[in-house]
Amino acid sequence: MVSKELWPRGGFQQVSQRTGEKLFSSLSPARYPTQVVQPPYIGEIPTELVSALGKTKEPLPSHDELKGILVEVGKLQKFIAESEYSCDIGRLDVVWRRVELSVPTYVFEVQVGGDVYHALGKLKHAFDLWNSHIYLVLPQADFDKAENLLSGTFHEISPQIKLIGLDKVEELYKRKRAYLDFENELGI
Repeated sequence: MVSKELWPRGGFQQVSQRTGEKLFSSLSPARYPTQVVQPPYIGEIPTELVSALGKTKEPLPSHDELKGILVEVGKLQKFIAESEYSCDIGRLDVVWRRVELSVPTYVFEVQVGGDVYHALGKLKHAFDLWNSHIYLVLPQADFDKAENLLSGTFHEISPQIKLIGLDKVEELYKRKRAYLDFENELGI
């Protein structure tokens, strides 16, 4: 039987040294399990699960790789294609021109995780200045952000701009290359 001296009390109250020692001695030692617990075994993923999940996608190309691919597509189209084109507001990622001294006919800005607002600003400037065909290349996840800006701040260029997903750039190059190779094979 426990003395009334050790019964719980409400609030914070100071107890005497003797009561504190009784409380401490009435506590039983902690008992912890002595059994060692093994982590769960994680073996190979069953083949059914792997096939259900599908193949893992290859990583998307980098900003510079995408610019390089767009330059190659421009050359396949018989344009003068270059990256990092200097203009009065900075550098445009990729431009295609018809002749050496002409203004850009096509302008591309590539955003792999950058500032969509700034890219749209440069494309708007290219459209206003040269009446260029303008394209914004960006991840599918950023399409909503771009479309929101195009319905508000950049509404003037909304009918002119085309949004292209990052994954579509490589596909465009492969199809263009295959088509030209096929024409060459036929002698056309």
